[in-house]
Amino acid sequence: MIETLTTPNWYFDRKGEVSEGQDPWYRSAVIFLEHDPTPGSSPRVWAKMDPNNLTSLKRFNTGPDARIPPLSEKQLYALRIFEETCAELALHMILDPGDIQLLANSHVFHARTAYKDYPAGTVDEKGWPRVRRHLMRLWLAVPEGEGGFKTAFHDSNNKKRGGIQVNDTPPVCPLDAE
Repeated sequence: MIETLTTPNWYFDRKGEVSEGQDPWYRSAVIFLEHDPTPGSSPRVWAKMDPNNLTSLKRFNTGPDARIPPLSEKQLYALRIFEETCAELALHMILDPGDIQLLANSHVFHARTAYKDYPAGTVDEKGWPRVRRHLMRLWLAVPEGEGGFKTAFHDSNNKKRGGIQVNDTPPVCPLDAE
């Protein structure tokens, strides 16, 4: 299973966030081992996994116009064991309004449970506006030259690395819920 997860033959969905010249997917491994040649340093294990990014590619890997291979039996088995292990070892957290959670996406697998939100402009039984869910995400990514760890991606040493960048569209961070 580890060999399957470390082989870079997994296709990940870009979910429509595609720059000119890119395919709507990219190919990568799920688990990586970083070998640091510095004396005294230990190898680091890191990973990239979102099962939805793997299984949502059926539109590209089925039918007569398939452009990428479907998940193999070995990949499906590894994915199932991976998800079962994550569910078994999961830590459930409840975040209150204003809480901050910092995660290293490359080292901590995380997800969210369902939440209830209200349509914009609705009011409660007392006539008060209902508070809408507002999640702000911040991607912090330090280039290798400034102390960041090496990744298996082409932008590992760029000033602007990681995250999602479509063409030259500037990032947007609304302070109010949309």
